Amino acid sequence: MQSSPAFSRNIGPITEAMEAADFDRCEFLLELGCGPGEHVVALAQKWPEPFFQPTDCDQRSVVSTDARARAAGLRSTRICPARLVDVSHLKWPNVEGDPPYDGIYAINVVHIMPRTAIEAFFAGCGRNLRPGGVLGLYDTWTFNKEYVGPNNERFDASLRSQGYGGVASIEACDEAAARAGLERASVTYLAANNQFVTYRKLDDGGITPALQAFAEAQARADMLEEDPNPPGLPMGPEPFSDGEDKEVDDDGSV
Repeated sequence: MQSSPAFSRNIGPITEAMEAADFDRCEFLLELGCGPGEHVVALAQKWPEPFFQPTDCDQRSVVSTDARARAAGLRSTRICPARLVDVSHLKWPNVEGDPPYDGIYAINVVHIMPRTAIEAFFAGCGRNLRPGGVLGLYDTWTFNKEYVGPNNERFDASLRSQGYGGVASIEACDEAAARAGLERASVTYLAANNQFVTYRKLDDGGITPALQAFAEAQARADMLEEDPNPPGLPMGPEPFSDGEDKEVDDDGSV
C-alpha cells in the first residue's frame, strides 16, 4: 500500500475543519483525489454515519485505497470500491450516474491539478452535489494576489518546477464555483499556512428557467379563467450591471 508523509501532519486539523462544516453528518461523501487512501479510512473510522466513495486519477492510488479499506474491514460496507476519476476532464463517467452526493471533499488536489482544470473541477462538483450540499477543499490559495504566509510563494515555485499546477487564486476558484452553482461559505485558516475552504451548492428547489416559465404561463392561464384582464405577474428584478515555509512531499502533498 502507498502512504503519504503529510497524512499524520494534516489529518487532525482537516477532520476538525470538516466536522465544523458538518461533513460528519452527511450520508454519502465523494472524495476526489483519494491518494493512498489514508484519509478516507481515518474519516470512516471516526465518523459512524457517512458512506464514502473514494476516487483518484491514478490506478495505483485506487488499488492502495481498496487495500487499506479492506484491511480496516470497511471496504464495501462503509467505503465503496474506489473508482477512477480525472477531475480535469469535462465529464466524470464513473460517478455521474450516482445520486447527488451530500458532500464532496478534496485534500491537496487543487494545487496539483493544472490551472486550466479549475473550471472542469468545479463544474463536476456542481453536477454531483445535491442542492444545499457542501464542497470542502484543503489546500492553500492566493487571496487578492497575496500568498498566505511567507513561504507559500516558494512553495508555489517548487510545485510549478515539478510540473504541478501550483497555488491557485481563490478569486478564480470562486468565479468557477459560481458558474457551477456553488457559493463560497467559509475559509478556515490552519497550520502551515493552509486553508480549508467550503462551498455550498445553491438550492434552486429544482426550478430551471424552463420550469419557471411554464409555471408562470400556467398561473396566467388559471387567472384568465377568472379574470380576462389580470394584472401582470411579478417576474423578479431586472438584471443590472455596474461599471470591478511549507514542506512539499514527493507527491505534492503538504
